[in-house]
Amino acid sequence: MRVPPYNRDPGWQRFFSGVVLGAIVGWLIFMLMYGVTLEKNIGDLIKYKEEVRSYKNRIHILTEDNDKLKEEKDQLKIEDFKISIINHEKYMLNSFSRSSIIARITEDLNDQVSKDVASIKDNRQLLIKVIENKSYTLDDKRYYFEVDFLYIDTTIEMDLLIVKME
Repeated sequence: MRVPPYNRDPGWQRFFSGVVLGAIVGWLIFMLMYGVTLEKNIGDLIKYKEEVRSYKNRIHILTEDNDKLKEEKDQLKIEDFKISIINHEKYMLNSFSRSSIIARITEDLNDQVSKDVASIKDNRQLLIKVIENKSYTLDDKRYYFEVDFLYIDTTIEMDLLIVKME
């Protein structure tokens, strides 16, 4: 038995040439689609690498700024005082009396101006004792204060209570 020769029959020749041409066209279409997809993915990869590089630069810049701000914050200085007397109505202090007592307290605290905020925060109790252990005289009356609220930043804010009056 012998295999019939298909190479001479024109129908079979068309079939085999169609299979070969179809395989070549399919391969070309596959390569075209793969190339387009690969090119798109490479473009996305380059874009993402650039974004990562940009974010790393931004993180580096923000870290440097944060370090500078920490250094500056460590070097903050006391600039001003805001002192208020809470229970002045009870002792019938008018605004002039209040302002003169506040001026005397501010004079006692003036040596704290231009000192580091961190050192003042560390010595908070000393600052409180300076006010609480001293009497302030006005119109032959002595006023003793207690610190009710103390906030320390570049401005020291204090709320004082009159403890007793002699």
